[in-house]
Amino acid sequence: MFNDASLNDSYPLLSKLSDPLKKAEREIVGREHEVMQLMASMSRPELNNALLLAEAGTGKTALVQATMLADAERLYLEADPARMVSEAGDGDLMASMLKGFFDEAERFVKDEKQELVLFIDEFHQIIQLSTAAVEAIKPVLAASGTRGIRIIAATTYVEFHKHIAPNQPLVERLQRINLTPPDQVTTIKILQGMAERYEVADQFYDDHIYRQIYEYTQRYMPASSQPRKSILVLDSMVGWHRLTGRAMDRALLSDVLQESLGVNVAFKVDGAKIKTQLDARVYSQDLATRAVARRLQLSVADLNDKGRPEASMLLTGSTGVGKTELTKQLARLLFGDDQRHLIRFDMSEFAQDSSMDLFRSELTKRVWDLSHAVLLFDEIEKASAMVTRLLLQVLDDGRLSDDNNREVSFLNTYIVLTTNAGSEIYETIARYAADDTGSGEQLLKYDKLIRRSISETSADNRFPPELLGRIDAIVPFQPLSEDTLRKIVRNKLRSMVQEVLVKHNVRVDIDERVLQYLIEDKADTDSNAGGARTAVAKMTDEVTTGVAAFINEHPSERRIRIDVVGELVSDNKDMLTSDAHIEVSALR
Repeated sequence: MFNDASLNDSYPLLSKLSDPLKKAEREIVGREHEVMQLMASMSRPELNNALLLAEAGTGKTALVQATMLADAERLYLEADPARMVSEAGDGDLMASMLKGFFDEAERFVKDEKQELVLFIDEFHQIIQLSTAAVEAIKPVLAASGTRGIRIIAATTYVEFHKHIAPNQPLVERLQRINLTPPDQVTTIKILQGMAERYEVADQFYDDHIYRQIYEYTQRYMPASSQPRKSILVLDSMVGWHRLTGRAMDRALLSDVLQESLGVNVAFKVDGAKIKTQLDARVYSQDLATRAVARRLQLSVADLNDKGRPEASMLLTGSTGVGKTELTKQLARLLFGDDQRHLIRFDMSEFAQDSSMDLFRSELTKRVWDLSHAVLLFDEIEKASAMVTRLLLQVLDDGRLSDDNNREVSFLNTYIVLTTNAGSEIYETIARYAADDTGSGEQLLKYDKLIRRSISETSADNRFPPELLGRIDAIVPFQPLSEDTLRKIVRNKLRSMVQEVLVKHNVRVDIDERVLQYLIEDKADTDSNAGGARTAVAKMTDEVTTGVAAFINEHPSERRIRIDVVGELVSDNKDMLTSDAHIEVSALR
């Protein structure tokens, strides 16, 4: 009986295009039923070929190795389709080479008096090359039983439906075996076997870390299959353990997931300080920051729904009241920065139904690249209804398929939607119920009207009611009072003064009337006028730009002053318009 580790020169095509299947280093766990299926398919009197269908990483090769351990009577060879395609070059030569390959396999069986099993992974590569290649392999499959050859083909579901399923005669020559990913118990057994083989089993007191590896990979790697994704994580942990001596514990697991996936499973936010940190950058929005902080408590305590994104919030209110600033502060609080970890979409760019594919592509691509982030969908009511409905799947189960039909996980994202819907309600609040703290007392009185206004915005299906039903929290923002605008602009002026000192070594003095000019004479407290954004833009246009021009023209000056020249309307109620303006000069 032929038992050499390699094929000899008597079978040149077999030795050139295939290799002895590598023996399993251990007993394969959890595939006993599939092994029996495969053995039974090869014991049929005629059509004894099998087709293994499974997602990549499920363990197709491992199953064949396990079958080989139980089947000592046959020789198992692994054929390489990529090598075949490369050697053949074109479809006609491929057909000729396949015929010679199988003829040689039949001769081997007769000469060596031993049945042969040919395992062909990525089987679709042969089929997709040409019709001639398909026709060459059909008679081999039909007569394999009488020739002493067994063929085990393997491919994924996607490739099967694309290349193999349309050819029904080919399908009928293969016994289909579906290989499902192993469950948690089986995957843990596989990981335990790995740990013993790598001599790190003594690092684990129980199966707690194994269970966490399984749960985290299920949550954050939906496009990959078990057990491969769990094996890869454990393998990376072993590498770090050997290099640094670190314990194989949750801390190491957290670091491995952070480095490989950008996933921070070791949540390090101080739940007691969330609101204080939000209030540090968002002024006079006590109700809004309280609502957001309250929702984040679930994530900090790890009690949020694990089948959905970490949190989803709809921020409502007029333009310039702090919705975007709160979202930026949320990204800083959770991830340490508001640049890389804040993924922003201006939904007015996706107003047409035809933009749905572009939106799906951009969204899944950005989240695939960085799965641990705050997603901001700005002015959601301006998006096409078809685009908006894509978010339903994201909010429902935290995943969406990309251009390659690969599942992308949103489970580690924080979803923030903003809307200006209900502007007429906020205009009423600004006019008759101003609130310098944003305590929410007035907002709560108008809560039903605000929600009704948002619902009416969804009448054209751009903002479907079912989307509102999937959002964790609706967060209203109080229109900004004059005092709040004053506070915001004052802080911006301080920041400008500090920046000028650091960059140009120039000290800046500001007349007290500058703030009065910007807020009382130039600012518009109408809730639709742009809020803080407009006030800051006015400061930039008249003050910061004036300072920049003066510094550029007088680089030797080391102290300057900003004054208001002229009479302010706020000082003289008889004036209709102000004749005042900003003037920058050297201070001597």
